[in-house]
Amino acid sequence: MTRLLISVEGKSERKFVEQTLVLHLSNFGVFVQIHDMKGKISVDRVREKLNRLIHHYDFVTTLYDFYGFKRLEANETKKTLEKKIKKSIKSKQQNKIIPYIQMYEFEALLFSDAKIMANNLNISQSWIDNILNKFNDLEGINNSKETAPSKRIEKNATYIKTQHAPKILQEIGLPKIRKKCQGFNEWITQLEKLGE
Repeated sequence: MTRLLISVEGKSERKFVEQTLVLHLSNFGVFVQIHDMKGKISVDRVREKLNRLIHHYDFVTTLYDFYGFKRLEANETKKTLEKKIKKSIKSKQQNKIIPYIQMYEFEALLFSDAKIMANNLNISQSWIDNILNKFNDLEGINNSKETAPSKRIEKNATYIKTQHAPKILQEIGLPKIRKKCQGFNEWITQLEKLGE
């Protein structure tokens, strides 16, 4: 069995991993433990925390929002952040790190099923459908920090991230989320292969 540490940004990501990914990955021979960063994500904090933890696991991966990072450079991208995380790990351990940044936010995954999302948030499905019609890629729902997925939801619904997000995602189910969110699917596929 492969020992995998998933370092998450905060409480809602931790709940999602506990409720959905732990059991799923165990079917592939991957035993998951979770490390909660409790917000305030930066490359410096990731370097400090993960370099202390990585020795105890076969692999370490991350689940952080792009917008969760403090002090982003103007031209920062998902790929450049993931490279910085990898390079921040001691060279002898870099083969064990699988950095993953969710674009732009964890909440993008909620848009995988408009009906389930609308029912759980008690909002109009047509509002969600209108957003979906503007974006080809769910993970790209955004055109400024004010229109990030969580900001859009908060303007139209009573949204408690730590309660709603894990519940909605569990109801939607991993297969549908993976089908609609290509970056997320590639990450999960990579984690499944760790058990081979």
